[in-house]
Amino acid sequence: MTPTKKGNTTTIRIEKVRKSQLDSSQVAHKGGGQHSGLVINKQTDTSDTSAPHLQLEFKCFLVNQKSGMHIPESRVLKFWFPLETDYLEKVTTAYEFFKELVRPESFPRDYVGFIKKVMKQLQLQRYNLIKRTDVDLRQMDELDPQASSGRPKEDKRPRELVVQEQLLHYLESAYPNILPTDDLADMLQTDSAVIQEQLRVLTEKNLIKEMEPGKWVRKVLDQKTEVQIVKQMPTHIEGSKPTVAIITSKYYEKLAVDAMMEEKTTFVKYKNEGESNVYTIGFIGPHKVVSTKLPAIGRQMAAQISSGNTTTRLLGTFNDIEHVLLVGISGGVPHYTDFYSHVRLGDVVVSTPNEKGQMYIYCDKVIQDREKGMVQYSLKSWAPLDPILMNIAKELQEKTRKDLGFSPWDQYIKDGQELLQGQQVAFVRPGPETDRLFMNIGGQDMIEVGHPPVPEEAHGLLRPGKPVVRSGAIASGKPLINDDQMRLDFAGRHKCVAIDTEFDQVLESIVGNRKESFLFIRGVTDYLDGTKNAEWQPYCALVAAAFMKAVIEKLPCAPDE
Repeated sequence: MTPTKKGNTTTIRIEKVRKSQLDSSQVAHKGGGQHSGLVINKQTDTSDTSAPHLQLEFKCFLVNQKSGMHIPESRVLKFWFPLETDYLEKVTTAYEFFKELVRPESFPRDYVGFIKKVMKQLQLQRYNLIKRTDVDLRQMDELDPQASSGRPKEDKRPRELVVQEQLLHYLESAYPNILPTDDLADMLQTDSAVIQEQLRVLTEKNLIKEMEPGKWVRKVLDQKTEVQIVKQMPTHIEGSKPTVAIITSKYYEKLAVDAMMEEKTTFVKYKNEGESNVYTIGFIGPHKVVSTKLPAIGRQMAAQISSGNTTTRLLGTFNDIEHVLLVGISGGVPHYTDFYSHVRLGDVVVSTPNEKGQMYIYCDKVIQDREKGMVQYSLKSWAPLDPILMNIAKELQEKTRKDLGFSPWDQYIKDGQELLQGQQVAFVRPGPETDRLFMNIGGQDMIEVGHPPVPEEAHGLLRPGKPVVRSGAIASGKPLINDDQMRLDFAGRHKCVAIDTEFDQVLESIVGNRKESFLFIRGVTDYLDGTKNAEWQPYCALVAAAFMKAVIEKLPCAPDE
């Protein structure tokens, strides 16, 4: 190990050197015992300017135990490999090295411990390919915008605005279900009088509607769709019947999907008690389609049962359905060293089976296997028997790779943004500075990991500000949400590119109703499960809907269409 300092950056050069090549005049200390083989050189003023083969930057936000303040520090790991090492070996080795380095139970909180751990890891046989690692350390100014730890900041807005936002969130999640005032007060843990006043304000803004005294529903602002409130959902529809069903679980997902339709009508059946239903019927290309929104989805048993019942009701009402698409938002699985495998916010993920044939994998629980000394997962998985939707999506991806100018969904995104201009939120792509990747390393400590640099040969393939379409298995399950390391481990084992909210009951219903063609299309809105980054959600719902339209347009027509 040889330290150098330039300005406010300290560089620690760590390389593997034969004993016979050591310059004893430069040695400051030799380790013994458990640290045998570690040599610390004297500080030098000369630094090696050769370019690393791969580098990874991350920012630490460690908590000062005395002051409770976060102390931001930038750290850059640079790697050198033998010249004959191929790209995949480099990124895989560096990725595994980094994951081991930041493991929460052993992540060093002090500078010396961190450098020592890097040196000890380099001694391990599994990292023999790494010939040298440099560590750049730089203390950051706490006023630097990039020095923020990504933790939720104190909301300093007036209380009434916060309550209005929360009310809309709950009413949008429940839509098309109706929520009583008392239930909303319980959800927000706020006085009923305050809730009533803010409901009145939202009503004046034309955002919600009182269906009967004290019972509320989100009002859909769509001037271009005929809306019919019905007592019974239509079972006999003029002309052809829908052959494609589109299932969404969030309010803005359904708005985005409906923006892709022509000649559409929305039917809403409100129930004061129990589950309401909403179906929008229209055309995408030559195909008649029907979209719905699940009134609730998530990890609570009642929500799971409700989502399964809604799906069964949809497929029972429209029994000519041949294809089911689950369209909306999800979290992406990052890769800290491989540019080609790294999912970014705004990308589109299309569900594709892994080598075991698993397309959607639900993790029910985690089992500690003491004999093998590793974690095992209790799983359920699904994959369609008919791959037609996956094949169409694959053809579209391959055509885009060969011709960067081919991406009809780009125009569909623009058309959707124009149609959705009157909505309360904007369906525009947030700025690149908002795409930040954080990892918890235990307790209150966080690190922010930089996105992998673009390889030289990939610069010509970039479409800045445009979604990249990716494919792979999709995972879900409560055990994966609360542990960053477990989520990465699970995704690595099962070749998952996205993490979703739980659709297991929805899939059970689809398969139980003998629908053999189904596909997930998700827009990546965060690096968790799609629920945490509200800023990206409307845009990501729209890019998923736009790619969905491109897929449906390529479906062959049924004989009666």
